[in-house]
Amino acid sequence: MLNRILILFGNELNKNNLLVTGQYLKEKYETEVYGLYVRDIRKYEVLPPTVEGLAVDTSANLMIRDWEKTENIQVEELKKVFKNYFPVEHLLVEDGVPQEILQEKMFGFDLIIAEKSNKITDNQKDLLRHHYKPVLLIPENNSLKVEKVIIANSKSERVNKSVFAFLNMFDRSNNFTSVAVNLEDETDDEFSKYMEIAGKTLNILELEGKAIDIISEKSKEFDILIMGDLKHSFLLEKLTRDTGLKLLENIEIPIYIG
Repeated sequence: MLNRILILFGNELNKNNLLVTGQYLKEKYETEVYGLYVRDIRKYEVLPPTVEGLAVDTSANLMIRDWEKTENIQVEELKKVFKNYFPVEHLLVEDGVPQEILQEKMFGFDLIIAEKSNKITDNQKDLLRHHYKPVLLIPENNSLKVEKVIIANSKSERVNKSVFAFLNMFDRSNNFTSVAVNLEDETDDEFSKYMEIAGKTLNILELEGKAIDIISEKSKEFDILIMGDLKHSFLLEKLTRDTGLKLLENIEIPIYIG
């Protein structure tokens, strides 16, 4: 069930793609849509106006004021765009640490929507490390459809969790394709049985090769990709470029992570 959606805004060049996604889900699933923009107070830690009661040089204060002015302009521009889609009072603007504010807000929403950039930002890393509600990542200049669904199937409990969360949320989606790469010796018969009983069409592809290349190419034929959460992947980030992280950066369609 999809009752309330929260769109997370940052410094995206194109905010319309996120809003079009929210509008699509509102019309299709009759859900409430809110937006969240957090003014990051950590800028004052980088350039504090005073240090132990002593005033910092005026150049630092000027930089802070310029920063605040730019952020205020961004907020006003966001309000103008937001009210073209939703009531402006549904746009929540708060001061704090973005991840801390978002963690609190997640309690009241079913789904978090954020932009998917080609290079993962620090705020996106924080989101994917700590989310406890499903996340939908929308590429720039791309909005959402949920008709043809591809599953990056590692045959793990993380992917299974994402798929079941997706089925519960987008119950009108029926066309699924599971792509498993280099996993022919592993089975997930119970998943196939469940999809059949649930009345979902499931096409199973068992392929060999380089996973990132195969899934990236196959995804071009679909509307949305389901994958498992990446919390473990970020722990290995400095040691190896995990397939999940590569998918996150290279896939050109929306990605759903349960």
